[in-house]
Amino acid sequence: MSRYCTTNLFTDQKQTQLYAKFRPHYTSEIYNTIVEFCKESHCDFDLAVDVGCGSGQSTIPLTEYFKKVIGVDVSENQIANAAQNVETVTFKVSHAENLDFIQSNTVDLVTVAQALHWLDLEKFFSEVFRLLKPGGSFVTYGYGLFKLEPEAADNVVQHFYGNVLGNYWPEGRKIVEEKYMSITLPFPGWRRNDSLAIVKECTIDEFIGYMGSWSALNEYAKANPDINLIEIVHKRLETSLISQTKQKAIKVTWPVFMLMGHKPMSR
Repeated sequence: MSRYCTTNLFTDQKQTQLYAKFRPHYTSEIYNTIVEFCKESHCDFDLAVDVGCGSGQSTIPLTEYFKKVIGVDVSENQIANAAQNVETVTFKVSHAENLDFIQSNTVDLVTVAQALHWLDLEKFFSEVFRLLKPGGSFVTYGYGLFKLEPEAADNVVQHFYGNVLGNYWPEGRKIVEEKYMSITLPFPGWRRNDSLAIVKECTIDEFIGYMGSWSALNEYAKANPDINLIEIVHKRLETSLISQTKQKAIKVTWPVFMLMGHKPMSR
């Protein structure tokens, strides 16, 4: 059973807008890896379901491979910020553990990007087995703790991430930092892939926008309304980059982890 409550995650309107605009986008390599994994077993590429889809960053790319895609998230604000103009995508507000609007044995692929740690795993995987066709695929993936270049920028941000915001991160965040090493999938022969990464060049303003989507920053702001932490980080980044390195650009690298399994043909 999940130890975490998902009902209030990413429900603040400003935070969800920042999430949609500044969260890193998964690369084509990641989706190619998912598709190749699906091809190893039975896959008609008819229907994919993306659970914990947020504002759709992990949902829309699946439309290149599947005839129909359903994105599901518990947050109404997240769904409100998802693209609504893609004909083959339907977005639903729902708990992951109860997807009764989807028929049994009709789904080729279930994905969960950066959200599995919030779910009641026993109930969720029971639902996954119900949804998947025999031989269907399940893939959960995400990105671990970022690394910034130049080092001066990384030192600034890691200080605020760990030392200032440390107590404001929800409990499930530690599982992400550990790249789901403590999670086991209930699929025979399931495997990991830790070979990929998301790399992005951005400005200070763009990175600050990404910081604004952090749940810990949102909680910090509620507890410390008189402290503008974003402004403090912005100024320190400017100082470290411009005065020390003469640079204005930041390179951000997120390590990607993937856990993948197939539903047995006989189940």
